[in-house]
Amino acid sequence: PLTVADGAVAVLYLCFVLGEAMADRQMYVFQTEKYRRLAAREPAGPYAHGFINTGLWAYSRHPNYLCEVSLWWAFYLFSVIATGCWFNWTACGAVYLTLLFIAPGGSLDVTEALSAAKYPEYTQYQRRVSRFVPWCPAPSSAHEGP
Repeated sequence: PLTVADGAVAVLYLCFVLGEAMADRQMYVFQTEKYRRLAAREPAGPYAHGFINTGLWAYSRHPNYLCEVSLWWAFYLFSVIATGCWFNWTACGAVYLTLLFIAPGGSLDVTEALSAAKYPEYTQYQRRVSRFVPWCPAPSSAHEGP
């Protein structure tokens, strides 16, 4: 039988699916326009700095990764509700994926290093926007554009 807790976790899970889809869509739209302008030899305008920093990306530098990891924790919560046991095998997937992204040398470190090396303004973005968990961005001295 489904419970209120099942419903709450289902809503949470759907929010993470939608969050990941929204973050991926925002990135796709940004990159598509950036490369369209490059190919058309048009001025880059607000895309000149090369990376997205608007939408969900204004609150977390990796909102898509955050939502992906969170999906696995929601999946784990379903198992806790179903079994009544906090320690079960589904925790392995959530812990593993969390470590894959946030452990030293993990995916976040790799993408952060690549972006900082490729885009000079990325270090300003790093100082202003939370790495993983969404947070209010620090004030910036200049608008960085889309």
